[in-house]
Amino acid sequence: SGMPHQRERRVKAIGKLTTRSLRPTANKSNYSSDQIKTKMATSQPSSKNVRDEIERPPQAIYYPAITEDYRLKMDPDPEMGLGLVANRKIKKGELVFGDSIEFIFSDVRESDYLLFQGHHKASKKSGTKIPSTMPVTRDMLLRNHGVPALIDGNICWRLEMPGMLINHSCDPNIIDDSHDACRGEAYAARDIKKGEPLTYNYITQFYDFGPFFDKCRSLNCLGNMNGFKALSEADKTKYLSMTSTAVQAMHKADIGEGTRPKEVLAYTPPASVSSPSCLSNTMRLVFPGPSYALAQVTVRQNDLGQWTLHAAKDFAFGERVYEFWRSDWPFGGRDSVVVVASTKLDKFDLPEGTVINLDPKECAAKKDRSGHFQFSGFDLLVSHSCLPNLTYNDLHEDEDDEWQCAYATRDIKSGEALTIDFNSVFWDRSGSSGANDCHCGTSKCVGTKAGFKLLPKEAQEERKLMTWRRVLPPYQGEKEADTKYLGMALTPHVRESWRADSELGCDCPETAPSSSSSSSSSSESSDDSEASDDESSSDSASE
Repeated sequence: SGMPHQRERRVKAIGKLTTRSLRPTANKSNYSSDQIKTKMATSQPSSKNVRDEIERPPQAIYYPAITEDYRLKMDPDPEMGLGLVANRKIKKGELVFGDSIEFIFSDVRESDYLLFQGHHKASKKSGTKIPSTMPVTRDMLLRNHGVPALIDGNICWRLEMPGMLINHSCDPNIIDDSHDACRGEAYAARDIKKGEPLTYNYITQFYDFGPFFDKCRSLNCLGNMNGFKALSEADKTKYLSMTSTAVQAMHKADIGEGTRPKEVLAYTPPASVSSPSCLSNTMRLVFPGPSYALAQVTVRQNDLGQWTLHAAKDFAFGERVYEFWRSDWPFGGRDSVVVVASTKLDKFDLPEGTVINLDPKECAAKKDRSGHFQFSGFDLLVSHSCLPNLTYNDLHEDEDDEWQCAYATRDIKSGEALTIDFNSVFWDRSGSSGANDCHCGTSKCVGTKAGFKLLPKEAQEERKLMTWRRVLPPYQGEKEADTKYLGMALTPHVRESWRADSELGCDCPETAPSSSSSSSSSSESSDDSEASDDESSSDSASE
């Protein structure tokens, strides 16, 4: 009944669908511990083109400081600065970032900064002080940590997470099997030991400019580098097949096989993708869309301005609908956040710069056992229904794992709004707007989405009897192990609160009725057709 390891699931998924980006950026981090400042810069953005004059507040770019794959570490050599080291043993040919979150971002301004989520844990693990933030600027994008990419025939610059802090080596332990600017995966060039610095060869991504220096630590160091263009003809032949499409396009132009792409520097999103709230004082966080998790879901905005999540394909009952990355809610854990879409990598992502206001008290922000709000990206856009089509597997999946999954409680059609039962996920959300009213229109509607605590007794008892897939007695099709304990359809926070409220004070103490128990329903989601597929059938709080 146990679930396979998260990394195994992700590697299998990546093998089936390779549109997940990303080329890991091999940019040298030349910031020493003395140079890294945690205070945001306050200078105005440069105006290299007219669109740069569009004002916006500073933006934090989400960057996990530690994952199952890597952790940040400050190198004792000031020339090397902050970089990535392996957080596990990685075998030759294995995916390096299979258990990490990766994305691209281009719209960098002078007051933006990296937000190192988990920096305290990374500091303890690495034995070096990792700052909570690191300033990024347009100059950094173009000179230090950005990488040129060929997009629509033009050369533009972007930051790539987490690759932007990978240091250079002429004998790297990371290679890439793709030359597509929006595709590709980082693989181990050889066996990598836990704690070993992760490195990449910069000449595969820079042509005649870049963050170059005299020597690296490799025995095969090529010496002073000025990009691919400065290599000998023999080395050009050796490395050409490993280079990015941007480098290949510039090389072909130099040897008379094409026109050199126009350099447009950095992308600035048009004002049309930003809402009026983009000038508010609410903290802004750059975070990727569904493509980072290979999720077959889309984000839509209805006529009321609410953002909702929808299926992009058909899903069968019990099927995993999507994975998502989950961490503590940023900026103190309780305040609203303006989520800014990172670079659009496939058709399921929103355009870069699109903003969505998310209040943890209003959206689908779950709480951990301790009652702290959790941030889960696009998963926060699921709507409420008393007869939902999604559930979370809190029976088999570790709450402390950053990667979590949502599963289908019934067959789901492509285009259908994705919903969860707020009354199974939240204990008490009576302070949220509209919590005391539910208009889901299903046969199971209890007239409220204020949380499990405030449900009628009958509705509470029904939810206690559900398996994690929300199947009711006599549990047709369910494994016996999944019917053993009460409340498996409830989140850990709700179960802890329920037990504390009823003074049970122990973990999963009560068994559910056996499969021979009588019940009028074997699944709450068998064939109820009253739940509409459009946005009006469910309640959403994102703006």
